Amino acid sequence: MFTLFLSNVFGFDYKPNISDIKIIGLSKTKPYIIKREIHHPINFAIDSSVADLDRNRIFNLGLFDEVNWSLVPLENGDVILQFSLIESLHRIPPVILPVYDEEKGWSLRGAFLINNFQGKNRNIELNGSIGGQKKIQFMYYDPWIFGNHVSLFMYIEKSSYDHLFLDRSVQTNTIRVDLGKWHGEKIKLRFSPITSNRSFTNKDTLRYNYFIPEMKLEYDSRDIYWNPKKGIRLINKFVPMIGQNKFIIWDQSYSIYLPLFDSTHDITLAINTTLKKKWGYKADVWLSYFGNSYNIRGWDLPDVKKKSLISESYRFGHEYIFTTIEIRKLIVPKHHSRLGLLNGLSIVGFFDGGFITNDWPKIKDEKLMGGAGVGIRIPIPMLESIRIDLGWGLRERKFKRKPVIHIAIQQKF
Repeated sequence: MFTLFLSNVFGFDYKPNISDIKIIGLSKTKPYIIKREIHHPINFAIDSSVADLDRNRIFNLGLFDEVNWSLVPLENGDVILQFSLIESLHRIPPVILPVYDEEKGWSLRGAFLINNFQGKNRNIELNGSIGGQKKIQFMYYDPWIFGNHVSLFMYIEKSSYDHLFLDRSVQTNTIRVDLGKWHGEKIKLRFSPITSNRSFTNKDTLRYNYFIPEMKLEYDSRDIYWNPKKGIRLINKFVPMIGQNKFIIWDQSYSIYLPLFDSTHDITLAINTTLKKKWGYKADVWLSYFGNSYNIRGWDLPDVKKKSLISESYRFGHEYIFTTIEIRKLIVPKHHSRLGLLNGLSIVGFFDGGFITNDWPKIKDEKLMGGAGVGIRIPIPMLESIRIDLGWGLRERKFKRKPVIHIAIQQKF
């Protein structure tokens, strides 16, 4: 028996009957986890577009380093549709490692992580840290706990750290439960009841206790989640902060991914616009700012010692809008490479630009704050990728002379 790809021998018009579907390469994962993602029917002619969508759904589970499909011919002229999988690392033994957070600095973190627990695509994580952030955290995730695409995520955290730009220390206690449901293959609704207790301490202590019934509506047609080449993703999130000083946040994110040239070039144009609107209580402890890995790159982080809140007040606000344009080029293909961890290595050119204000009606009076630069994306098992960007800040039509390096996990959007 040998493997026959569609583009070989018989050409693209070769459409034999699929008499069976097989999955090879599983050692940890339960077969039914994969079978429920396969929609190609048996006893029908091969439809490569359906098989490609099946492959993408399996890959987006986040359990495999590689997913391919092929046709295996039978003597009677039928074929077997065969999915070949290479499982990712699914367990990290208890380890203690230095970790870096852009806002909180270096910490020493201990973690125990089980990905794909019991082979059922369930994730369990327990971690704690000391240093820039003192934290203990427990997380549990099951994407199919109550039936067809009903997910459960539970999160408990206690942490403390120094505020980035206010002369206060912060203590947080958070309990969060997410219940999500896919409607079809592209629309997801999530409801997340959260209890949050935060205190901000200096000479006095500001305490905020909130119940947060967060709601999120998402439309997602991306082909591959970790590094999409085509599709759109639309997110609307409503965050009512119910407590003594109540306010409401409306977060919006709109992304589109377009392949440039043809598929052989592996170049993608990615565009995102993100907005934040807020109604109700506004205080300095709830301020947002521009100039980090997740909004406008190319700027040093604000610093309490430099009194950035006063000297660079244009960087701060409660409401904002910004747009990012990236051109992403795959350098090392994800599949069939001998370079190990470099499989999927990409380079990126980017431009960020936006406006931030305390009151939305005044946003038209603000000046553009932007940044441009280049970066690389290094795939990492279980984390998707490490993002390293080198950017130059832009304001009043002038770029800063000194570039800034940003390090983060996963794509910006």
